[in-house]
Amino acid sequence: MNRISRIHPSKACIRFLILGAFALWACDFDDPEPAGEARRKISPQATAAARTDRAPLAPVALGTANSTSNNPFELVAAVVSSDGVSVSPAPENSTAAEKPAQAICPAHMLEVNGNYCPEVMHRCIKGGKSHTGEEADEPEPFYCDAYLTGSARCFGKEEPKHFCIDEFEYPNQAGSIPAVMVTWFEARRLCEVQGKRLCGDDEWTLACEGPERLPYPYGWARDRSACNIDHLWVAPNDGLLSNRAASPDDIQTEVERLSKRVPSGSMPRCKSPYGVMDMTGNVDEWAVNVTYDRKPYQSVFKGGHWVSGARNRCRPVTTSHDENTAYYAEGFRCCANPVVNPATG
Repeated sequence: MNRISRIHPSKACIRFLILGAFALWACDFDDPEPAGEARRKISPQATAAARTDRAPLAPVALGTANSTSNNPFELVAAVVSSDGVSVSPAPENSTAAEKPAQAICPAHMLEVNGNYCPEVMHRCIKGGKSHTGEEADEPEPFYCDAYLTGSARCFGKEEPKHFCIDEFEYPNQAGSIPAVMVTWFEARRLCEVQGKRLCGDDEWTLACEGPERLPYPYGWARDRSACNIDHLWVAPNDGLLSNRAASPDDIQTEVERLSKRVPSGSMPRCKSPYGVMDMTGNVDEWAVNVTYDRKPYQSVFKGGHWVSGARNRCRPVTTSHDENTAYYAEGFRCCANPVVNPATG
């Protein structure tokens, strides 16, 4: 089946559409599946057990280029293997020397302090297409190759936001291959045990687009050389990827066969105005569904994956996958609240 044929408007999209033509730009369609007909789903009954027996999902994830361990299970197993793992607070003085401000971020996180606009319209000037691939001339079509520079109109009330975000996709290490095959619940847990949390999709968007509200983290036109995007689709073995009884080694092998992930930070132009790396492409990223009030799920994906057909822009969200989904092109990064600097606070 063609990947595009699986796209469908979310319930939130339909709700916006009936408000009138002026709201068309706010419509949310889901990005195409990275590949295949079925993502790995974990049953609700299994979710509770996931905190104690889900370490086998980790190996597909890590593949770190700079790992200090020879055991690819170690990092995730350490944080999801027990409900008794303590959640330690974020370091309070990790960047105090470099950032003598009222609030500071934990080590290897970046500060985002700006105004988020809940509804933005850009104007597409090249390559506008609908979600089914037909040419489209509305200001904000599903696909667009280039937008009018500087044209980002904000509708609605701006919301001040101040938070910290991981510089890289999890495990947030320069040179590491981003984690995949992690459910939303597992991603949330992996953030929590570091004293962090999953980003809200609104926070994620602000960190990606910056104060100018860029459509892409690097500017106004889609650039296939800036971020890891637009690789050809390779048919996955979904029967293996969705099989909880499958050997972790077999899953790892399949993920590596499919994977086009690149080491975090290896594409220096794939950098947002706030300095956050790889926000579009590489792997789709779990976030908390704030924009659509946790409907139909409390989970959303942001940024798009490396497979051709994703929009790979800052604003779009994918709402159609529940919290128990795990797949080979999907990972996450964490956010945190800034820590008050006792020297200035």
